[in-house]
Amino acid sequence: MLKKAALLTLALSVFPLTQAEELNTGMLPKWELGLGLAALSLPDYPGADQGRSYVLPFPYLIYRGERLKANRDGLRGLLFEHPRWDLDISAGGSLPVNSKDNRAREGMDDLDFSFEFGPSLRFKLRDTPIESLQLRFNLRALLAVDGFPGMSYEGWVLNPELRWQQQLTEALSWGASLQTRYGSDDYHNYFYGVAPRFATLNRPVYQADAGHNSSGVALNVRWHANADWRISAAVSYIDLRDASFNDSPLFKKNSGAYFSLSMARIFWRATKRVDLGPAE
Repeated sequence: MLKKAALLTLALSVFPLTQAEELNTGMLPKWELGLGLAALSLPDYPGADQGRSYVLPFPYLIYRGERLKANRDGLRGLLFEHPRWDLDISAGGSLPVNSKDNRAREGMDDLDFSFEFGPSLRFKLRDTPIESLQLRFNLRALLAVDGFPGMSYEGWVLNPELRWQQQLTEALSWGASLQTRYGSDDYHNYFYGVAPRFATLNRPVYQADAGHNSSGVALNVRWHANADWRISAAVSYIDLRDASFNDSPLFKKNSGAYFSLSMARIFWRATKRVDLGPAE
């Protein structure tokens, strides 16, 4: 249980719950660090008919480096920048699943905590201090953590995304995104494959193919209550009806919803300030 809680806390440090950077200009601290509390409700994995709710602490980090950033766009490593587009390294992840707690996976290996890591090409369709509209093409490798620091490569996913964010007031912003995902056969087998040793009468052997994974829409609201407090809420819906693995015995539901609510308090700020220019 302690291991799972630690992995969940680590996951929250790079998930959208910490993506609370404002659409702002001028001089800001190079880094800000705080602590937060998050409530999450999500399926065990996309297509699962069981899910979990969590209330967990998480580290809150904003870093405004020249090449490395942790902000409203997630954890980013900038490789190349242009006024209309840029290329960077982005990261994501998924939470671990104990198979004994999921009926469809009972008796199978657990799903480990996993990172998604790879290049992201972003086209800035609109980029002002008030509004941002971006078309993104994210290509990420899936790395599963099995007995940290050991990792195993589990395939890749291509994730085109249209993301919009608007600053309503100095303290309040909202946004939305549309996205689709395409995965390799290895990527899909990590979640939906059934090896012969795990086959049962109700769970036959299954080998997933590469192809369409899912489509989805997400909405978020972020409120800076004051200089130190940050509150955010997000809801997302994914559609898996046309998934290439929807005949897997582990595939139980053709849609899923994710909810999150977080509150964070900033305790430390760098004295060094950086100029974000007209818009970060």
